[in-house]
Amino acid sequence: MIDNVILESIQTFCIDNVAPKIKLQVPYDDKISKYDLMHPNVFIGWLPPPNQLDEVPLQLASGIKKALPAMVIGMDEGDDDGNDAGIAIRITFIVYNPGLYPADGSGIVPDFKGYRDLLNLIFLCRQQLFKMYLVNGGKTAAQKPFRWGMYPDQPAGYWAGYLTFRATAAVLEYIPEDF
Repeated sequence: MIDNVILESIQTFCIDNVAPKIKLQVPYDDKISKYDLMHPNVFIGWLPPPNQLDEVPLQLASGIKKALPAMVIGMDEGDDDGNDAGIAIRITFIVYNPGLYPADGSGIVPDFKGYRDLLNLIFLCRQQLFKMYLVNGGKTAAQKPFRWGMYPDQPAGYWAGYLTFRATAAVLEYIPEDF
């Protein structure tokens, strides 16, 4: 239960304090001569498959819902010593930037600089976490140090990285049940 509270608090924090501050490119499967921008989505656990985007907010004028760009809140492991309980949080960031779009609409010119969008998004999240040690009204505390990086394999046009830190919540007191 505490794990869910922590994950949901981090998700709420990212929805309220990170996503509204940046717009990133949206991947298009059929149009390589134009692009749209949108705020990143924030999920817990994994990216939903394309046919499961009912809860994704509609951000594009075309009426199409897209999962990416996204921040995915996950946990690596948890620990509880009786006085303090917490989990190792891993936020995975996924952005799309295949390259430059020439003004003549002739197609994409790969420039392999999408990592800049990725690092800007990671920095923005780190910056907001530094500003607010207590997350979501004090339900969760994001503890330093923050560690971040890029995954070694990057599929063409997509860029993925991560931010890790420990997050804690108040320990629930154990109350034995009378049998």
